[in-house]
Amino acid sequence: MNLKLKTICLALIFLSLVRTNSNGQGMQEDTTHLDLEDTGMMIENVISMNLLEIEYNNLQSTTGEKVELRARQIVINGDTVKTEEIKTRGQSTLMFKRKSLSIKLKSKARFRHGDKDESLKEFYLLNLSMDKYYCRNRVAFEMMDTLGIFHLFYSYGELKINGRTEGICMILERPEDWALKHKKSPVIIRRGYDHKIDKIKADNKTDRKDAKVYLNNYKQIYKDLGDYEGEELYSALMEHIDIDYYMKWLAFNYLVHNGDYSDEVFFYIDPKIKKFRIIPWDYDDIFAANPHEGVKQRNKIIGDKMIFSSEDLLDKKIANDPYLYKIYLERLKEVLETLTPDVLKQVIENTYAELYPYYSNKEIISNVQFDYYKDADMKNLKIYLSRIYLILNDFRNSYLHDLSRQGS
Repeated sequence: MNLKLKTICLALIFLSLVRTNSNGQGMQEDTTHLDLEDTGMMIENVISMNLLEIEYNNLQSTTGEKVELRARQIVINGDTVKTEEIKTRGQSTLMFKRKSLSIKLKSKARFRHGDKDESLKEFYLLNLSMDKYYCRNRVAFEMMDTLGIFHLFYSYGELKINGRTEGICMILERPEDWALKHKKSPVIIRRGYDHKIDKIKADNKTDRKDAKVYLNNYKQIYKDLGDYEGEELYSALMEHIDIDYYMKWLAFNYLVHNGDYSDEVFFYIDPKIKKFRIIPWDYDDIFAANPHEGVKQRNKIIGDKMIFSSEDLLDKKIANDPYLYKIYLERLKEVLETLTPDVLKQVIENTYAELYPYYSNKEIISNVQFDYYKDADMKNLKIYLSRIYLILNDFRNSYLHDLSRQGS
């Protein structure tokens, strides 16, 4: 299994269309046709703001430090709206000229994504500066939406400052807003490394006593890992978290080789089931050769289990507890069977269709020079999306074969 994973990763890195399988035979290319041509789609969202030139220069030149902008109003899809707060956000992305922004308005603005409309008062503008060809997050989001584990509104947009394009960005609904306002969740927690709590936010109607109970419930998840085994552990976990839902997310991360996900997830209380569910977050690090902790450390901790990373204690327990791992493999099979070649084809074609108008605008795409991947153009986008499709199908077929051999 390790050899196979290594071979697949090398195929990704070198953009090969053929890999060697476990018995040494070459696997043929998938020749399924992808429709990656002019779709006629238009740019769906345009966000414009004006800044003093000195403030604009400071925004572009400041690296590693957050900056607050003083634009009192912005224009979103032709409508002028007053702002309450605009500031840069993120960590690694602060090192780039194009910054990600967190925007809070005084009234809601309407955004478009295909046949969907969404009115948001607070949202993120992600610069996608580390997202290869601006497509990885978009591909992952639609795949997870198909699996029923991702619900945030997202859409591409163009940011303009002082009449000049800042390039492509992604409008993304804030996880806490979706959980607290749409799901009426009493509390949402962002998990950090070593399952520490990076951030916790409670609904205004949630009193401190109840918030403390939810906090203790989150901590109990990890306490149970040391107190129980097997079916007893599964039952204990189900008291506080929808563990099957969590396993589907974990399986998806395995399919796409997400290199860093243990701290890229929010836990929120779903009031209907009165236990935690999750909101996935940040997918520009998919198709990684190794997990965040390194392949040697991962293999030392969980061996050849079909889980990509061993960083989090819950994931480690799922891999090493035979009862939990058996259930996990069932969830993995569900994920693979849901994401059929036709579904993956549609995801890739939708992604290309939405990116096409931005890539067609020379002024917009010229901003790629300020990002990590500086070779983004229409030709390379087509090649990369085609190879993503081929490799995802290769992963899928390989893993279904492995599950069949294991009797899952």
